[in-house]
Amino acid sequence: MNKLLIILCMTLLPIQFVAQTQDSIIGRPLKSFDLTAFCSYSSFHPSQYLTDNNWDILCAFVHPGTTAKLDSLGISYNKSQLRLLEVGDLLTSNNNVYSTKMHIFDKNETREIRRQSKEFADSIFPTIEPEIRRLVEAFNQSGYSNQVYSLIFSYLLDDYIWGDEFLTSPRSCEDHGTWSGAYWAMYENRNHEKIGTNGFGPLKQNWTDALGYWMSTSKMLALAREVLANGGNTIDNQKLINSIAGWGLTDEKGNILIPVLHRNNNDNIDSLCRAITTNLSNSVKAHCVSWSKAHNIASQQLGQVIFYHEVMWDLLDILESKKIISMPAILKGEEVGKEHFGDICFIVLDSSAD
Repeated sequence: MNKLLIILCMTLLPIQFVAQTQDSIIGRPLKSFDLTAFCSYSSFHPSQYLTDNNWDILCAFVHPGTTAKLDSLGISYNKSQLRLLEVGDLLTSNNNVYSTKMHIFDKNETREIRRQSKEFADSIFPTIEPEIRRLVEAFNQSGYSNQVYSLIFSYLLDDYIWGDEFLTSPRSCEDHGTWSGAYWAMYENRNHEKIGTNGFGPLKQNWTDALGYWMSTSKMLALAREVLANGGNTIDNQKLINSIAGWGLTDEKGNILIPVLHRNNNDNIDSLCRAITTNLSNSVKAHCVSWSKAHNIASQQLGQVIFYHEVMWDLLDILESKKIISMPAILKGEEVGKEHFGDICFIVLDSSAD
């Protein structure tokens, strides 16, 4: 996913209470949830408001109440904590009644949502499978065979679809003061390896929790600036070329070694991505008219973001089970050498901005 940094923190509640509510979200540590931050931010990421035992406070107020509710549950708090959560737009209050704004789905609802998303993915996949197979072949023919996995997941499923033309981007989703977008939690993680996408302007990087090779953010940003300055084919900053040598991104002359994709130029790759994404986004929008209401999500845009993220993981499972794509060794945490870092990176230039 094209999101930035996440910081996690947890606090335990009294053992007696937790034992009485084994499947409750109250008392369940933050690290046990599956949190997704689909957002952009300039100062504070939403996860940075989860200091001390603020997560326990948010879980307690999923069902609104006064501070007396915290007292009865044995959750410690002070006014500054409550105020911080309000500043972060994760909590709201009305006449001293507090209510959690971010969606935290309990065990039963999480499992129901994932049953629904799998059912949706199973039904739509046959309609997009032929075009996805043609897209894979187009990537291979373009010399991108090493990057096919990351291009299908990070570019097609987790990049191309986000924008006002299809599904909303973080910047146009919802404004929350210091951040914009969506932040929510499912009761438990999926079985699949945690995977996502980092964006540095035009430069994108696929990642997993198991990834053992990480280029510094400063070098990624420096490369992104050079890409924009030089149109995406080569870079001429010799100092930068030397500093990233051996990472599989450029050769010693500054020639770009990773895929350079031109969005909106209507070539074969772009046309296939557009056709697949149009089908997916239209189907998600239609489905979420009733789905969002059923899960008490007032905003259609937010509902589409949450539901599509679950569908995206189900589509990835299908693609892997059918062996249409296979996760490269570097994403599995294998010691393959830093030169394979280029297998999980690519560049996107928007032709419509020319």
